[in-house]
Amino acid sequence: MANYNKKNLPVELLNSTYSFSPWFIVGFVEAEGNFDIIVDRNLKVLPKFRFRLTAKYIDIVLLYAIRNYFGSGSLNLRKETGVFTLEISSQEIIKNKIIPLFDSYPLKGTKYFDYVNWRDGFKDFISNKDLKSRIYLNERIKERKSYLNKFKLEYKLPIEHLRIIDGHYIAGFVSGDGSFSVVTGPNSFHTGFGQTVFLISQHIQNKLLLEYIMKQFNVGFLGSSVTRPEEISYRVTSKKDLIKVIIPFFEKYPTLGVHSISYFKWKSIIEFILDSKDTYKGKDKKSFNTVLIPKIKSYWLNNDTYLNNSDLSIDKERLKLI
Repeated sequence: MANYNKKNLPVELLNSTYSFSPWFIVGFVEAEGNFDIIVDRNLKVLPKFRFRLTAKYIDIVLLYAIRNYFGSGSLNLRKETGVFTLEISSQEIIKNKIIPLFDSYPLKGTKYFDYVNWRDGFKDFISNKDLKSRIYLNERIKERKSYLNKFKLEYKLPIEHLRIIDGHYIAGFVSGDGSFSVVTGPNSFHTGFGQTVFLISQHIQNKLLLEYIMKQFNVGFLGSSVTRPEEISYRVTSKKDLIKVIIPFFEKYPTLGVHSISYFKWKSIIEFILDSKDTYKGKDKKSFNTVLIPKIKSYWLNNDTYLNNSDLSIDKERLKLI
C-alpha cells in the first residue's frame, strides 16, 4: 500500500485486477454509475452512448480494476473536485459486455429503468444507424435521453428484483454509498465518544431498496432528517448488532476500495473498545477515557490517503490499531 498524491499516479495501477462477482459490479453501479446519451444536432455525427462510474481519487485502484474487468474505458480527473470518471463508450463493449451483464444481473433501484431506457435506445441505434433513417432515429433517442437520470418523469423500483439480494450486490452498493463511522467529537465515552455507526444513505425514491436491505440484515432502522427530507438512511448503531450481524456479513462479502480501509479501521476500533473494557474493568472511568480516547481519535482521524494495492488488497499490518 502506498500514499500517493494526484501528481504521482503509479504505473502499476494500469494493471489493477480483481476477480469481481458480477453482483458487486452491479451494486457499485447502483451507487456510483449512470447511463447517458449524447445526441449531436449534426445528423452526420452518430449518437454516443456512455456508461460511466465516478469515484474520488482515493478509489482510483477500484476504478482501474473495473475498467480492466470490462476491458475498455477512459479515466478522467476533474481537478477541482478530485473526482475520477470511468467512461465506456465502445459500441463493442456495450453490446458484448455491458448489456449482457445488466440483463443477467439486473439493477434493483430506480437506476434500473434508466438502464432499460438506455439499452433499448442503443439497440434501436445499432439497428438503424444508416443516414436515411438517422433523423427519425435521433428524435427517438433524444426522447429517451430526456427521461434519463435526473430528468425522469417518475420514479419506480423493480420490485421483482428486490425479493433476493445477493450479498456481493450489497457489498458493491456499500462500497459506493455506504459508510462506517466513529463519533470522535465528545471528550468521554459517557457523552458519546466511540459510538460506531453503519450507514447507507439514498434519495427518498430508493426507500424500498433500503427497506429490503434492512430486511436482509434484520437489524437497524430507517430514518430521515428534517433538514434533508429528500434523503433517507438505513442505520445500525447497536454494538451488539454490529458485532453479531454487520461485521460477519462484511467479512464474508467484503467492501472494496477505500471503504475496505475504513471498514477495517472501524472494525478494529469496535474490537479495541470491547477488549479495553475488559482490561480496565474495575478501574476509574477517567483513566479509561484518558488512555483510550487520544489513541482511538488519532487512529481514526489519520488523514493519510492510502490506496489499495493493485489487487485491491490492504496492508492489515500497517493499518492495525496498536
